[in-house]
Amino acid sequence: MNVELLPAQWDFVDDQSPWLLAYGGRGSSKTTGGGWKVYTRARVPGAREGLFRQRLIDLRGTTLKSLLEGDGTSPPIIPPGTYSHNQQLKTIKIHNGGEIVYNGMDQGDVGRQAGSTGKGSSMNLSGATFDEAVEMNENAVLQVCMGVRLSVPGLPLQRIFMCNPGAPSHWVAKRWGLALGHQPMKGHSAHHLRPTDNYFLPPEFIEQLEQLQGVARERYLLGKWVGSDGLVYDRWDRAIHVVDTVPAHKRVIIAVDDGYTDPFVALRIVLDSDGRACVADEVYESGLLPDEKMERVRAMVGGDDAEVVVDSAAPDLIALLRSRGFNAVPADKGQGSVNYGIGLVQNRLAEAGDARVRLTVNAGCVNTIREFETYEWKPGADGLKDQPRDADNHAMDALRYAIRSIEGERGAVGYVPEVASYRDDSHMWTEWN
Repeated sequence: MNVELLPAQWDFVDDQSPWLLAYGGRGSSKTTGGGWKVYTRARVPGAREGLFRQRLIDLRGTTLKSLLEGDGTSPPIIPPGTYSHNQQLKTIKIHNGGEIVYNGMDQGDVGRQAGSTGKGSSMNLSGATFDEAVEMNENAVLQVCMGVRLSVPGLPLQRIFMCNPGAPSHWVAKRWGLALGHQPMKGHSAHHLRPTDNYFLPPEFIEQLEQLQGVARERYLLGKWVGSDGLVYDRWDRAIHVVDTVPAHKRVIIAVDDGYTDPFVALRIVLDSDGRACVADEVYESGLLPDEKMERVRAMVGGDDAEVVVDSAAPDLIALLRSRGFNAVPADKGQGSVNYGIGLVQNRLAEAGDARVRLTVNAGCVNTIREFETYEWKPGADGLKDQPRDADNHAMDALRYAIRSIEGERGAVGYVPEVASYRDDSHMWTEWN
C-alpha cells in the first residue's frame, strides 16, 4: 500500500499506547487518522475492532464514509474489493484479515453488547475506537472498553479516541491530563493535530478559521480545551489571568462561600499597592464541620490583618468567626447582586489603562481556574438568559463577594443595634442594601 499521511497522523497511527487520543481543531485530519488506525488494526487476522460514535447517523457520515467511500478526491481508506460489508449486522470483514464492527452509542445497550452482531449476544474486541468522544458519556464509554479483551498475536489492546476539544472540565481532558491540575492517567497518550499543519486543506479554509473569535477560535483553530460560548466570564484567558507568583500585597481579603455537601470555599485574595487583586490560595472541601471551617479560615489569614467576607446566608459561621476574633462581615447581597458582582469581576478581567488586568489567579488555585472555565449562563428558549447556572459556581460566588467588597460601589453592610438576624455573645448584625 502506498499511503500519504501527515506526519502527525503517522505519529498517531504508530502509537501503540493502551489509551490513545487525537484531538485538534477543524480540518486537522483526526477522522482520517482514526480511520487509518482502525483499518491497519483490522487487517490483522483475528482482529475484531469496534468503531463507535454517539449517533449512528453521524458515524455513517464521518469515519465510516472515509473508510468505505472516501472524501472529495481522496479515495476510500479500505480499497474496494478487499472487504465485505453487512449493513444489517454493521460489520466490515477484511479479506484475509479481521473485521470492524460499528455502531452508535444511541443504538440500544452498546455497553453490554460491545459491538454485538446478534441480538442479546456479547462480543470481545481487540480494540475500540470512539469518534468525537466529547459527545459521549464516560461511563458508557468505559463499559464498551471493558469489552477490549480479545488477545490477537502482534496486536496490542487499544482504546482509541478522536475529538474536537471541549470544556477543560470534560472527562476526556481530565483523563489525558489536558485540564489544569490533572496528570494523564497511566497508559494515556495524546496527540494534538493542528489544521495549520494539514497541507491538504485549501488556503481559504484556514483563512476562515483565522477569522473566528473567542471560544470558537480557541477550539476550532488552536485546538484548546476551553469553555463554551455561554461562559459567564468570556474575557477569561488562562494565558493572561493565571500567574505563577503571587505579588507583594498591602491588603488581604478572605472570601468564604459556605457549604457542607457542596464544597466549603475560602479564597485568599491579596491586593497590591495599585489595587490589583490576585487569588493567592484556595480551600475547596466538602464535609467540613464548623470548627474545621474556622481553622481553614485561620490558615488562610495567616499573620495578616485580613477582612473575612462571608456569604450572608451563613450567619452561624459568621458568628463563630467573630467570636474567635476574626473580622468577619456578611457579603453585600440583595436583588440583582449576582449580575452586578459578575460585572465587577468581568471589569477586572479586562486590561486597564496600564495594559494590565486587575484580577489574576495563582496557578495552584485549580478549582477557581476550573470554575472560571466552566461557569455558564443558563440557556433559555430564545438563547442565553441573563442568569448564570447554579453549578460550578462556589469559588465564583466567593470571588464575587470579595470583589464587591473591594469595589464598594453599591450598597453597604452595617451593624445595627437591636435589629439582628442572629445574636452571639458580643455582636448583633443585619444586612441592608
